[in-house]
Amino acid sequence: MSKVEEILSELGYVAHHPARMVEQWKKETGGKAVGIMPIHCAEEVVHAAGMLPVGMWGGQTSISLAPEYLQSFCCSIMKAVMEFTMSGAYKNLDAIICPETCDTLRVIPLMMRKAIPQTPIIGVVLPDNRKIDAGIKYTAAEYRSIVKQLEQITGNPVKDEDLQNSVEIYNEHHAAMMEFFKVAVDHCDIITPYNRHMVIKSSYFMPKEKHTVLVKALIDELIKLQPSQFKGHKVVVTGIMSEPDELLEMFGKYGYAIVADDLAQGSRQFRTPAPADDDPYIRLGKRLANFEGCSCVYDPEKLRGKLLKQLVDETQADGVVVLMMKFCDPEEYDYPFIKQDLEEAGIPHLYLEIEQQMESSEQVQTRLQAFAELLEERKN
Repeated sequence: MSKVEEILSELGYVAHHPARMVEQWKKETGGKAVGIMPIHCAEEVVHAAGMLPVGMWGGQTSISLAPEYLQSFCCSIMKAVMEFTMSGAYKNLDAIICPETCDTLRVIPLMMRKAIPQTPIIGVVLPDNRKIDAGIKYTAAEYRSIVKQLEQITGNPVKDEDLQNSVEIYNEHHAAMMEFFKVAVDHCDIITPYNRHMVIKSSYFMPKEKHTVLVKALIDELIKLQPSQFKGHKVVVTGIMSEPDELLEMFGKYGYAIVADDLAQGSRQFRTPAPADDDPYIRLGKRLANFEGCSCVYDPEKLRGKLLKQLVDETQADGVVVLMMKFCDPEEYDYPFIKQDLEEAGIPHLYLEIEQQMESSEQVQTRLQAFAELLEERKN
């Protein structure tokens, strides 16, 4: 096994065994773990409290208990989250933080407090007017409130220097991830859609310091290799996530390489660093203010289409695949603007409706195959 394969194997194991990783971390450190619901919640405040942030992005599971709390028209991510909540999968989490960034997420904290009253549920309300000074200060105040609640759980104070250090650790990790995305473009034969996702997803279940070391080692090993001559279809993907795994395998089956992404579970987490400031909470508030291109924050200029065009130009991608999570209202609201911008730029795109619990994949396969044929015709 090569060094690249060894690293990818380790990251893949982490991505598929979050519960084991939490148990291992608790055993090794004696610390506590906090679940982080998507999206735009500053993990740095959890890290600064000496706790392990654990990403909660649903999962591939059968749904039987969640309908007690959620209607059929809620997205599959939140259904899976409630299913895991009620089945006891989150029993090792000492608290859960839930930013209220969509209609379903606004009620999830209330449902969780009812379903698992023994676990502290911390709600976070992010401002619409996030760019003005008052919005930045409001965001900072929300993060300070989280820290106060985490201090009650751990019994230990969180100093400003602790949070400054955590912000720097996360900035380093985010920079490493963005560098990995750039290097991976030259190695589409190795960094398949599935492997690319494993590198991303594993970051949600292990300390960022350790993940940074592995990602940097992977980058170093990839740079040593000759760039591949990929003859398939290079695409940029956008949406909430690129799951389930079956979907990623279909990308590989029909000759796709993901050369860039605008995913809530992907580069949206990494592409905006926290700027310098003497107040670490203001740093995090400014990062949210500087962030662009997400359906889950107020974006009156609707910049996602333009950002996607920029990614296509930078990576020389053949097209864009819109991974539309079924029943995700914020993403559906954004799509008409994305469609218009891509069509005006002459960039072909595929609208693909997905769920984490995909009962049937035939339609998705047919559409991916047809889009691959379209991209091949354009090349010729």
